[in-house]
Amino acid sequence: MIKIALERIYTLRDLAVKVATSDPQHSRRYIRIAEAIGRRMDITLPRGIKRSYCKKCKLPYGENTRIRLRRKTLFVHCGNCGNIRRIPYK
Repeated sequence: MIKIALERIYTLRDLAVKVATSDPQHSRRYIRIAEAIGRRMDITLPRGIKRSYCKKCKLPYGENTRIRLRRKTLFVHCGNCGNIRRIPYK
């Protein structure tokens, strides 16, 4: 069951990235469905998927995203809503 859920989550993420520029509403919907599948199956979304979209506006990061490295922290500025995401790294 978990394997099927992960396959569907990856498929939804790919669809969200594909239609992000042409139809942002569908893209948001795909990401919300992927999160719901993860919650329902009680699995954590893989790190690659979790970090590929903005937590506030639920759109995949794209061309207008700014990424900066400062003091062992990765700053990701969403180009759509302006949200800043801080991710520590070593």
